Amino acid sequence: MKKLKIRMKAGQRYKKVTRGLHNSGFRGEIRLFEEMKGRTSIKIGGPADIFIIPASGNDLKKLLEYLSQQNIPYHILGRGTNILVSDQGVRGLVIQVGRASAEITFNGNQVMAEAGVALARLARLAGERGLSGLEFGAGIPGTVGGAVIMNAGCQGEDISCIIKRVRTFHPDAGVKDWAPEDCRFGYRSSRFRKDGGIVLEAEFELRRDRPLLIKKRMDDILARRKAVLPLEYPSAGSIFKNPPGDFAGRLIDAVGLKGKRAGGAQISEKHANVIINLGSARATEVEELIALAREKVKEMFGVELELEIEIWS
Repeated sequence: MKKLKIRMKAGQRYKKVTRGLHNSGFRGEIRLFEEMKGRTSIKIGGPADIFIIPASGNDLKKLLEYLSQQNIPYHILGRGTNILVSDQGVRGLVIQVGRASAEITFNGNQVMAEAGVALARLARLAGERGLSGLEFGAGIPGTVGGAVIMNAGCQGEDISCIIKRVRTFHPDAGVKDWAPEDCRFGYRSSRFRKDGGIVLEAEFELRRDRPLLIKKRMDDILARRKAVLPLEYPSAGSIFKNPPGDFAGRLIDAVGLKGKRAGGAQISEKHANVIINLGSARATEVEELIALAREKVKEMFGVELELEIEIWS
């Protein structure tokens, strides 16, 4: 009965949103009950009530403005990394930004990339033009928008090292540009993670180098990732942030949880800070392993592990 009520309510909202967007001139796809397991890197998740794919960056802005006016909550989805969606799915709207927001503009040592651009693709294109600074992004599977929000990085470098400007949309403030010092970048964090703003684009300041040297550095990063990460299985990437002065994977391994299974989910035998989907995992099983890792690490080391991934429901 509860599921039926949810579907009826979602259907009513779907009709309202579809009608309102049509009147605004919005172009794009609006789907009802889209299965999120096909939209996330860990291949887990029930249906989103309403799933929207804008046709262009302009349509994305129209959509955000309409949802703000109507006070309708939403989630923004890039490539579905760093996200675990509930088995019951996501109430409300999910907006996929990749196709609508994938423009890249090079200008000297600077590059502007819209939020939906794959970070690894941007790193490769920059490298081909002799622009260095994005090599660390070669093995990061998310988008520019997600990378900015999370201040993504590896090998001691991250987004904050090269950012020049971030453009966002906020329901209360509209479109706004942010200088690096105003972004409040920290370890896997920024002001954009919790303030309700949506990253539209980012501009990066890079430096000149030989394309072959840049490619060599990216190849080395990719080789190291392949050696230590279970890339052959679906996952959401690192589950926990590294605590100060230590590594979450080391702590989880030290309490004997590497290889621990819960149904179709497993703490990777290759890297203990990654939970993999062996083929039929459910979100509840991943959450069971998350809770177990937190409990055992807290018990043995007194360390509170903080999630790096987001859990949607």
